[in-house]
Amino acid sequence: MSLREHQFLQSEIATMEGLLADLSEDRVIERAGFEHRLHEARDRLQQVLSEPQARSLPITFRGDPVEGSQSIDATFASEALKAFVAATDTVAASLTTQDLRSSGRLPGSRQRTLRIVDTALGSFGFELELPPPESSEPSGQQLTLNLPQPADPYAEAILTTFELIRRAATSDEGTISDLVAEIHPRAAAKVRSFAKLLADHQALFAAEFEGHDVRLNNPQEVQHILDALDETSISEQEQTMTVTVQGILPDGRQFEARLESGELIKGTVDRSLPEVMAFKVAVENHTMPLRFSIVTVRSNRRYVLLGYPDDDGKPPSP
Repeated sequence: MSLREHQFLQSEIATMEGLLADLSEDRVIERAGFEHRLHEARDRLQQVLSEPQARSLPITFRGDPVEGSQSIDATFASEALKAFVAATDTVAASLTTQDLRSSGRLPGSRQRTLRIVDTALGSFGFELELPPPESSEPSGQQLTLNLPQPADPYAEAILTTFELIRRAATSDEGTISDLVAEIHPRAAAKVRSFAKLLADHQALFAAEFEGHDVRLNNPQEVQHILDALDETSISEQEQTMTVTVQGILPDGRQFEARLESGELIKGTVDRSLPEVMAFKVAVENHTMPLRFSIVTVRSNRRYVLLGYPDDDGKPPSP
């Protein structure tokens, strides 16, 4: 259901109730017309309230491209919205599929994405809306893996995008490394592209979604994002290493393992790994080669456990 339809119906009901309250009882024909409209609006509101609802995401801009709440440079506005949506689309793809590559079309792209429904209040901006999932569509946009997925992966992607912007703006390199390890470096690059567009136009932005918000208050915070997510500072490589798995927590997708050198490594189990509990039983307290993705952000290294070396879902032969 569209938020605008919900708001329109609420306004229609309030208007009809007000008109009826002011209309004398002897004006039967007029009252009948208003009562009919009120009945229809209430019925429709009950119907749409029972349907999945769209969710609001207002995004506003400040700085050189904006003239108060009066106007915004059209070229900047279109490019900024395109860059922001590209970032959330790519984060969503990185959270819901193992087929994301460094370039090319996003898997499942355009199945569901943000849409503009109005201008936003405050400094000049736009009211974006996340449509509800299609009723015939599983929670992961037909890209869900065999692990439990959040009720709405795209909503999680928006919040993840917010969090990456917030952490990068404060130059929190340790937690940036954790988050970049959760998503694809391509998604981090898209977030940086959005920040680059803001920097090039000397613009700032703020956004809200589901009670969470993110705000860039000054050019220094924008520059921090550019520095933190610089592609020369982020690398990812796959490597097969012989380890002794000391523990796996399936619900939290966390693992601990010891390398042959004796070093203890910790990290996350990749979303693409099916049947985590069965994998835990097969590898825990055993020494064997396993495949890892190693994500490095500057000097911070994070490990993502991908599975068996042959990627066939079976443990290596003794």
